[in-house]
Amino acid sequence: MANSRVTSTQDRATGGLRKAGSAVLAGAAGLAGVTLPAQTAAAEDNVWDRVAHCESTGNWSINTGNGFYGGLQFWHPTWVSFGGTQFAPYAHQATKIQQITIAQKVLKVQGPGAWPVCSVRAGLTMENGLAPYPGQDVDPPSRDVSPGTWYVTATPGANIRSGPGTNYSIIGSAATGTKVSGTEKGGWVSMEGGRWISLTTLSTSAPAPAPAPEPAPAPPSSGASYVVTATAGANIRSGPGTSYSIAGGARYGTTVKGVLSNGWVKLADGRGYISGTILRASTGGGGVSDMAPLVLDGSRGPLTVKAIQRWAGIQETGYWNTTTIMALQRTVGTPADGDWGPASQAALQDRIGMTRDGSTYMNYRTVLALQGWLNANVIG
Repeated sequence: MANSRVTSTQDRATGGLRKAGSAVLAGAAGLAGVTLPAQTAAAEDNVWDRVAHCESTGNWSINTGNGFYGGLQFWHPTWVSFGGTQFAPYAHQATKIQQITIAQKVLKVQGPGAWPVCSVRAGLTMENGLAPYPGQDVDPPSRDVSPGTWYVTATPGANIRSGPGTNYSIIGSAATGTKVSGTEKGGWVSMEGGRWISLTTLSTSAPAPAPAPEPAPAPPSSGASYVVTATAGANIRSGPGTSYSIAGGARYGTTVKGVLSNGWVKLADGRGYISGTILRASTGGGGVSDMAPLVLDGSRGPLTVKAIQRWAGIQETGYWNTTTIMALQRTVGTPADGDWGPASQAALQDRIGMTRDGSTYMNYRTVLALQGWLNANVIG
């Protein structure tokens, strides 16, 4: 998959070459010229069977060692992030019904384009892909683990969501090093108050203590009051810039006092600085932003797309569509034809200061670097 990398059709292409609308294919998806047995085709009476036949020749327990698993060729981090571990540690160890259940969750978020080649060949749509699969009327029990304690290792922190999946809304955040207690359920940790955090952002080992920030100058005697507007909260940094270390945090709605200079508010209590883009003056006006720093997960989800749209100066819808592609192409200086190909990919990699890798679509490596760049240059 191009976004969350559920399937490997693009990444397993020879030399990694791909242009939107066409592909050099390897494995099951590259057997366009092979005549399949009639009984095999006849058995594919559901769209998910057809997708699996294209991805893995219908082998739901396949594990060839290529980094992708099961009949629908899940990339393992995607299997984890969409709750697949409630059924089995890896996709190929789950049943066919369980793999389809997770695929439908991915479909709701990413659409048929999650399987860019095989969805077209199989005729996958939102309507037929979300229709109940025969025998899917009873969900297998979730795999629960005894309560435990973890520490946030993700930088600059981890999102806290209202449910166990990235399709649930963000209701808060936890800074790097925060201690988390709860119960693991299918790759997510359930905490008190209906709060959930992804296990992929946690570790059972406590992080080494961060070096103490340099002493701040004496706080000003007075300053304006500001309110944190970022949904997931704001980082407090040791200096006025994203290159400075994170010294703390302030929750959404918190009122702080300080002096605004060059886009950063120096807090009156001496704790550090907060970007003015995620604050508003408590009496009205001032900088306003509802966007918190992106989690560096390499997935081009709605929040990442919103940040791209903010950079390109268009409406922040969160949908990756032709309008967004054309705006981003204009931003990086390539022809705005709505076709994200090798020229656009190379220009984007140059613009955000990463080494070109010859990719022709937004692969995991590029999205990960882009998220970091957006945090530093667009979100603040």
